[in-house]
Formats: sequence, C-alpha cells, structure tokens
Amino acid sequence: MPVKVSIIIPVFNVAPYLTKCMESVCAQTLSDIEIIAVNDASTDNSLEILQRFEKQNKKVTVINHATNTRTASCRNDGLDLARGEYVCFLDGDDYLDVDFCEKLYNLAKKEKADIAKGVTKTFNTDGSIVIANDNEKIISNGKFAFMGHLLTGLYNRKFLTENNIRFHVDFFCFQIQAVYFANKVVCDNSAYYNYVRHENSCDSDVFSLDKWVRLNLGHANFIYDWVNTHDYPDDIKQLYLDRAKGLCFYGFNKLAHKDIVQGCKIMAKNMAEHYNCGYQTDNQRKLSRKLFRHHPKTTKFGYIKNRLMARI
Repeated sequence: MPVKVSIIIPVFNVAPYLTKCMESVCAQTLSDIEIIAVNDASTDNSLEILQRFEKQNKKVTVINHATNTRTASCRNDGLDLARGEYVCFLDGDDYLDVDFCEKLYNLAKKEKADIAKGVTKTFNTDGSIVIANDNEKIISNGKFAFMGHLLTGLYNRKFLTENNIRFHVDFFCFQIQAVYFANKVVCDNSAYYNYVRHENSCDSDVFSLDKWVRLNLGHANFIYDWVNTHDYPDDIKQLYLDRAKGLCFYGFNKLAHKDIVQGCKIMAKNMAEHYNCGYQTDNQRKLSRKLFRHHPKTTKFGYIKNRLMARI
C-alpha cells in the first residue's frame, strides 16, 4: 500500500513528553502513514521510548544519531528516508490531533495543493491555551502570508524534492523556500497541531548567545539572502525583511544580562556586514551603543558604566 503521509519527528531529550507525542501519531485516523523518528543523541531515555513504539508498531522507524546534529539535520534525514506522498513535521514534545493527517491530506488532494495547513493550539506553562490561526490571512492575501507555524503544514514530497527544498538553519529557511515554489497553500481550521510549551522550549524566556546566533541570526541572514536573490513583489519582500529584523531582535532581547554587551557587538557586526535592519549607520561601535541603550534589560546607568569602561 502506498504511503500517503510521512510524519518526521526530531527527538532530543524530550522523554517526559514523548509517549504522548508517539501515541498521537500512532493513533492517526489516516491509516496509510509512516512515522520516522530521529533520535539526536538524547541523553535521557527518549531512545528507549522510541524503540518500544518501533517494536509495537510497524509504521514506526527509528533513526539513531550517535552525535547531536541538531533539528534541521534530523528533519533532512527524515526527508531522505520518507516514502510518503506528503510529509509533515512534528517535534517530540508536541502532539497531533488524531485526525490531523487525514484532514490535511484529503484537503490537499481535493485542491491539488502543494501545501495544506491547519492551526496551532499552544498549551502554556500556566495552564492557559492559545489558538494561533493565520489561515484567514492566507485565504485573503495569498500564499506569502504563510509565515511561521510551519509545523501545521502538510507538504507534497515530490514538490520538495524537485525544488531541492531542505532545512538549513531551521524551520523558516525551509518555509520561505516551500512557500515560494508552492502552487498554492490551502487551509483547514479544524486540524490542530498541539504545541506544548515548557521551560526547555525553543522559545524560552532566556536565550544563550549560541542559540541566538545559530537560530535567530542564522534565520535572518538566510531570509535576507533569499529575498534578494529571488523575484518577489515589493510589498512581500518588505514583509520578509521585517520578519528578518524581528528574528534578529527576538532572541537578542531575550539574552541573559551577562551576555548583552557581547550580543551588541555580534549584532552590530552582523548588521554592518549583512543586514542593517533599517538603522542609519554601518559604524559598528555606534550600532553597538544604540543596541545596548535600547535593550529592554539595560539601564541608563549601565550604558554610561559600559561606555566609560570602553566595553561598548
């Protein structure tokens, strides 16, 4: 029986959440699926949980990395192994509604769409639940309004292969390529991807320098290079550049206080050499000082102190 959907799951140290994740994919109402879980050298018992599901369910295949290669590489490894007509991506600490794949697969086939997407339901640490639905924007404004919420999507695998669409830094680098080449993006407001926020989530309140540089700056630079080498309407190009700027500052504003000075220097260098984010100077010292002064965690006293110490 041909595989209709391949579900690709990168896994790293998410044992407390992984059983619920795997139960949700094994219970999908669409029967002709495969589940590819990529264990990225977890140091907890995530691998044991995956191997248990692999033994119990013939739809499950486990890839085990001896060394940590990060999420983008895991998703690419899953893509290389996938046989499904469509693919979707699920993080190991999240889970899907049991009819997620069926609803989106049927919609994609009916509309002959390269991408079909659902909705994100976020479970916050305080117990609140937030539904993020950008579908109306996409329906009203077209495919380029699909920015973010990548994991709510089902993607035609042949279309990905023909256009050499891969993960680079992380999700948005994949998404910007997929949306650019897609014939259309169709939406279902009743297909839920369930995002479980916890203290180790990728959007946690404090970012390390490494995480910010690797994810946020890496994302932003990829977007900047991509939109400047591909044909976009001016308004769409500006939307993507605004997104790049937002990514730069998202993690920057979440840096620990001890890392802000170094973060300002890194950001100033990146802005001077790559994407200026709309600032009116390319002078790295001036940029660094402006960034420090406007950082939400700094004070006027801290600014004066660090200038007198020639740290910025």
